[in-house]
Amino acid sequence: DLAQAVRHELHREPVNVDRAAAAAYHALWSPGNIQQRNFAVFGGEYLLRQSVVGLRGFFDGFFRLPLPLWAGFLAGWPGLPHNERHETWYARMWLGVNFLVRLPPTVALDMTASIVLYIATTNLALAQSVTPFLGQPMGYEYKGGQDAVAGDVAAKDEARRMILESNVVEDVPVDFERPAASTPAVTDSVKALSSIL
Repeated sequence: DLAQAVRHELHREPVNVDRAAAAAYHALWSPGNIQQRNFAVFGGEYLLRQSVVGLRGFFDGFFRLPLPLWAGFLAGWPGLPHNERHETWYARMWLGVNFLVRLPPTVALDMTASIVLYIATTNLALAQSVTPFLGQPMGYEYKGGQDAVAGDVAAKDEARRMILESNVVEDVPVDFERPAASTPAVTDSVKALSSIL
């Protein structure tokens, strides 16, 4: 998805590296992927504050979940096995409720209090990841008008120059006859990547 987004943007005229970078970020971190990540981030932050007893209770409850639920959470990315159990707000809510009822009572109470405190004091990202009411997080879609003043202008100018000077070929040449010992792997990889873009 990332390569297709970048390639599409680099074939548009005029080339706009800000638009290409935004398309690349958006391909990886769509609002849905951000919501999924925000749900997992809360879990990670919760774990970091736990004592040994809290950790034991947490993992005892976590691995009592049906395999597709805990495996989907650990997959953490669209297209991986069982991740469909974690990709939508209602799937994450279902996982959370199923998880809370499997925790020892003291850990479940602590986690519930942590959820409420986290939402009230940190931000609404967790609530946004498990409900439809708060909309989606901001994505990385391109918003024009600030290209010249945002980021490292010198690096952008250099990237524009390099892109305009590069030769784009449709097929990546591969030399299967050259011995492996004499193959400069890094140089070949860079050349192959630049020819794809």
